[in-house]
Amino acid sequence: MPLPAANPTSGADVSTVRAGADVPTGRAGAAGRRALLQALAGLCAGTLPLPLRAWGADPVPQCGKGAPPAYPPVDKPPLLQCWVDGLRQDGPLPDCSPLRQQDHVLLIRLSASYVAAGGIEEQLGRIGAVSNLKGMPYWSFTDRQRQPLIREAYAIESPGSTKPRPDFAPAELRRGQDVFFVHSDNRSSALVPFAMRLTQQGPGSFALRVENLGDVRFMGFTVLAPGEIQWGVSLEHLGGNRFGYRSMLGLRKLRMGSADKHRLSNLARVVAMFDLLSGRLTEIESYR
Repeated sequence: MPLPAANPTSGADVSTVRAGADVPTGRAGAAGRRALLQALAGLCAGTLPLPLRAWGADPVPQCGKGAPPAYPPVDKPPLLQCWVDGLRQDGPLPDCSPLRQQDHVLLIRLSASYVAAGGIEEQLGRIGAVSNLKGMPYWSFTDRQRQPLIREAYAIESPGSTKPRPDFAPAELRRGQDVFFVHSDNRSSALVPFAMRLTQQGPGSFALRVENLGDVRFMGFTVLAPGEIQWGVSLEHLGGNRFGYRSMLGLRKLRMGSADKHRLSNLARVVAMFDLLSGRLTEIESYR
């Protein structure tokens, strides 16, 4: 559910923009404006010089047939895997069936287990309590410290509404229909609407999918369009007070920055959601 970073930097080098550089005009004007836009993004993130993405390059879809790994024991940290647009590949291309689309340029998968009081219904209720996302801490790889990720979060009745309503009870989620919420994170000020739907359910397990219904913007420019953030999560009761947890975050297209430059910030968001549910504070600096 957390948004991907809205302070993108870029990937493959085609040119470099530095503070104070001249902006091309004439036939090179479009490229110059694009360079200036990404330079401004770099200034906000403190990351100049800023190499540009190879615009027009066809992305390499990261979905395949690789099965998810076994859940790590409850006393072990989450297993995190990334697949990045033809670059980092943490194993065979994964099965993307938790997501609605198959054409992602960045995939992040987390597998873990944890201990919690209550049964599967209580865990579903915790996921439905979207207002609890507000203030959720995450590890900032940029600042190398924990800080709040979500500024605001609440349930809404429909995608066009901004009026808060109560959180989603398990019975409402189990209808298998879309429910809606909004949230904004620490990299953007605008509320973005999301849809959440239970896609599988049983007496001891469930799976759900979340996707954005609005643009994710940075400095007024679209980074991700509707439907380009997809997040799937599944939970399985392993017996006693143990639960097996998997999540997969996919970004389908990035209009600012390369998939590789979005990897760490989104990895931190995937871990933050697991930590919120499991009551942990996972140390992830080593995943760099």
